[in-house]
Amino acid sequence: MLLHEQITRSLAELKGLVAEVPQTVGWLAESGPAVEADFTAVDSLGCAFRELRVSAGQLENAPVESLSAWAANLCSRVTYLLEHIGPLEVDGEAQTVLIRSTPPAKLPGQTTFYEMLIRDPGVLSLRRYTRPAGEPDRQACDIQVTQEVLVKLVQDIVSALPAAPAE
Repeated sequence: MLLHEQITRSLAELKGLVAEVPQTVGWLAESGPAVEADFTAVDSLGCAFRELRVSAGQLENAPVESLSAWAANLCSRVTYLLEHIGPLEVDGEAQTVLIRSTPPAKLPGQTTFYEMLIRDPGVLSLRRYTRPAGEPDRQACDIQVTQEVLVKLVQDIVSALPAAPAE
């Protein structure tokens, strides 16, 4: 079954979900990565999730340049979230690439932003955070999108994967 069909089927099965404790659902792309989302709500049009994870085993022990290529490619594809996203920091020693909203959303009393962390062994994590004005700490919050946007987001993240590095 194709990835978009798996996601659509899962969302139909979860319709009506409203949960404090997220329900994790996973999918496997054909000859590709594993995808998981932690859902807190699903209705007929939209969904809310705490975190989206993509595990691309073909990038295990890949050079940080491969992770950076994934980040750059997906930032050019994913242009439909509440804020634009872009690579913020590459740490070659830790084998990580940090992507954030550029710029974050500034609302009265708070700042909100998306954060993606891509790290060895080819794992991407997407979360959304809010930081109340005057507070030093951020808090995770749910990402709310239509079901159609979730399907597109997952497909774009998977499609942005670079080819596995040559051994």
